[in-house]
Amino acid sequence: MTSTAPPAARAGTPSSRMRQDFEAWARAAGRRADFRLALRLVLLEPGFQLALSLRLQETLGGVPLVGRPLRRLLWYATTIGTGCHIATGASFGGGLYMPHPTGIVIGSGARLGSHASIFQQVTLGRRDPDIAGEPTVGDHCRLGAGAKILGAIRLGDHVSVGANAVVLADVPAGHTAVGIPARILAPTA
Repeated sequence: MTSTAPPAARAGTPSSRMRQDFEAWARAAGRRADFRLALRLVLLEPGFQLALSLRLQETLGGVPLVGRPLRRLLWYATTIGTGCHIATGASFGGGLYMPHPTGIVIGSGARLGSHASIFQQVTLGRRDPDIAGEPTVGDHCRLGAGAKILGAIRLGDHVSVGANAVVLADVPAGHTAVGIPARILAPTA
């Protein structure tokens, strides 16, 4: 791995990270980031609604006195509404893209860098319930459907994790992890 620094998950404000999320969705849709797209995403895209809820939760967490209870209520409604369990302690960089968010589980200590793509049924959490330590995911990573990233491990920048892979060890920047348990493939040019 080229860098041991954690990803810039909390760089900027929640609103600037939300803007990056919107731009990532516009790129994925092949459309301009305009009002019509924003309206479509807010009303019709569960993945974007989840990202919006996460950013609102971040904002509420900073409000004195009533912020934490309101954040918890929004977290609960989001968990029930989306079928995802994303702990309030998890942190995400801007550019978050979750096209099919059903079944995503992310533990409280997990950190994701900017421009992460997370597909359905992905789990980021502890390897053992009695041992603390959640994964740190670098910038520009892609986590395939059903992937499990477990333990206090680090995925470098530009890492891809294949569908249903179980990652239990660090993955160097630019590599791909596939299989159960995951094996690291050489980077492709």
